[in-house]
Amino acid sequence: MKQKKVYIYLISFLGLSVMFSASYYLSYRHALYEFNKNSIEHNSKYAELVKGINIEPEYTADPIESQTTTTGNLITVLPTTKYTLEIYDKATDSVVSNQQNPPADIVGLTREEIIEYTEGYMEDMTLSEYNKGLLSYELLSFSADEVVMRKSYDSSSIPFMFYVVVKNGYVIVYNGDLKSVYRYTGIEASKLPENDRVQLSKGIYINTLDELYSLLESYTS
Repeated sequence: MKQKKVYIYLISFLGLSVMFSASYYLSYRHALYEFNKNSIEHNSKYAELVKGINIEPEYTADPIESQTTTTGNLITVLPTTKYTLEIYDKATDSVVSNQQNPPADIVGLTREEIIEYTEGYMEDMTLSEYNKGLLSYELLSFSADEVVMRKSYDSSSIPFMFYVVVKNGYVIVYNGDLKSVYRYTGIEASKLPENDRVQLSKGIYINTLDELYSLLESYTS
């Protein structure tokens, strides 16, 4: 008897669940139908409203003309701008001109921004430029059609190639730019003679690779 009641309750529960689900689904379908119907009516009214309106297209600048003034009226460097880089060698007093595509670093820059760029380039000079004796990097001419820049070099102006010093108790060789490390020697400064430690505490400037190897050999012999 009890088992029969359980079946009745279970069937009743399932029946109610099916009925509520069906009611919810029918309500959802009706609401969706009404929403789509209203959307179609609004779109039709809007189409009738703008049908007779004649909208003139906005003025479109000439592609070439618009590229030359990407920042208001300020001229900027474009990927299509004629770019000339002059290389001046002070030792031979000669200039070589190279025409090429503008470097990505200056594309989009104005005259003033290029000048700032060259100043920053010199302040944070790469090791390769340092070793070639870069003296200056300057903007010679600037226009919407052409940009001319110049790098001046003097290899004889390089004061030294290496700088040997003690850091954290070990001898380290820096490149001449005093920023990048050329070699970690693994030589402990505490095991060197006092005279060598005094020199290393001040820093030793080396002009050639042979001089560097000779100095390091003296520390290990």
